Amino acid sequence: LQFCAFLGSCLVPFAFLTVLELSKSLPAALLTAFILIFDTGCITLSQYILLDPILMFFLMGAVLSMVKCNSCADRPFSASWWFWLSLTGVSLAGAMGVKFVGLFVVLLVGLNTIHDLWDLLGNLSLSLVMFGKHLLARVLCLIVLPLALYMAMFAVHFAVLNRSGPGDGFFSSAFQSQLIGNNLHNVSIPE
Repeated sequence: LQFCAFLGSCLVPFAFLTVLELSKSLPAALLTAFILIFDTGCITLSQYILLDPILMFFLMGAVLSMVKCNSCADRPFSASWWFWLSLTGVSLAGAMGVKFVGLFVVLLVGLNTIHDLWDLLGNLSLSLVMFGKHLLARVLCLIVLPLALYMAMFAVHFAVLNRSGPGDGFFSSAFQSQLIGNNLHNVSIPE
């Protein structure tokens, strides 16, 4: 309960920093934070043990990281640029790991990345080798890193949750035979 409440409370500074970075207007950022603080829907969702506060945390974290990475575009390959680009990938993995609704933030970051790379490709003062470095950095941080984290989450999930439970009926008999304590455990099932 406290975990979801904590993640829900993180949405306010995430929104404040995102709007401040995009608009460079302190009153707009304060208004955004004020609206979120008193949003009864957000407060109510964060009170219960649901997936929504966790999902919103990663969605807003991905958007904030993307915006911060875009603000570092004038100094590519700096420590802050790598940090925000990598944090965007971590947030994408978290959003996809919570619910598949996270695909929408993946689409947003993907379209932003395509636009950014298109601008870099049109920059005639940038060599093709440097463009290749930009492309490789984005592939590593926005595709490889999220996929590795997503698969690692499921590897841990399947390693830890290997016992039978009340929801076994939703899975195939081949999967059920792998669960410890199930009637089908270690039974040879014909292909």
